[in-house]
Amino acid sequence: MTMPQSHSMEEQVRKKCKFIDNGDGTVSDAVHGLMWLKRDTWLEKGRLITWHESQEFARELNQRKFAGYSNWRIPTASEAKLLFDPEVTNTDMEGCEIHLDYVFTEGCGFTTWTSESRGAKAAMGYDLRSDFEFWLAKENDGFPSAVRLVRNIVLERDPDAPPRIVDNKDGTLTDNDTGLMWKANDSFIELDKWVSWSEGKTWIKTLNDSQFAGHTDWRMPTRKEVQSIYDPSHSVTDNYGETVYLPEGFTAGSGLTCWTKTLHKTDLSLAIRFQFYNGDYKWHKIGLRSHGVRAVRTNRPKKGSPEGEN
Repeated sequence: MTMPQSHSMEEQVRKKCKFIDNGDGTVSDAVHGLMWLKRDTWLEKGRLITWHESQEFARELNQRKFAGYSNWRIPTASEAKLLFDPEVTNTDMEGCEIHLDYVFTEGCGFTTWTSESRGAKAAMGYDLRSDFEFWLAKENDGFPSAVRLVRNIVLERDPDAPPRIVDNKDGTLTDNDTGLMWKANDSFIELDKWVSWSEGKTWIKTLNDSQFAGHTDWRMPTRKEVQSIYDPSHSVTDNYGETVYLPEGFTAGSGLTCWTKTLHKTDLSLAIRFQFYNGDYKWHKIGLRSHGVRAVRTNRPKKGSPEGEN
């Protein structure tokens, strides 16, 4: 006798099933900790949309807490590629073959917008027919795409636990999860301009020279440190009104990106720049004036204070 198939998440993960239908219009990728919309905007609206309309669609779903969540967003380019599987097929709006798991609703668009941008004008799309990336003008109605929104599966904080980010009321924020102290405003807010890597270091030196908030050990963050404050469950607006993802408690209006102290091992003209709008990071020429930098320090107890106090 054939036993009934189990559809529990634990059972499907054990069987290495990548995508799990949650039965509420969402699909989970437990391997990568992501949750996708089962239907894309083509199925919802019956037409392709611009990148800006994709942002508006995300805002609409977050306002009504679709499936109980308010952190839906456009996928990054690397996340969109996770949808492509050459071993499986589905059908798009034209009845053509796309390499998208059959757990997703058929008849969808064959492309999705991503959060990867070239300034204010262009954004990257991803083609599920052929594993192909392309660039489109964000506002151009003649070359639109669909979008399939995504969110990170995040654990809820213990309601009895202290808040993660504490405002110290002196222009600094303490992160209880990492023990780091951040300057509340980044260099873009302070200087009202983009900075190169060396200009960012000079700005941080001025903070130490002036003993900002009583400290002289401010520095550029490492890639891992700045990545720790990328929080896809909470959005604020950057200096252009675009969405960036920082923990609750950080000031809106910051730069889209942040320089890090991480230099390339074999080419010291390159440093890592982290992107708060999609969580990606890339090597960039240190002479490039590229948004801002956020100052950080390791939070240590004052001499003579009990351990753990500021």
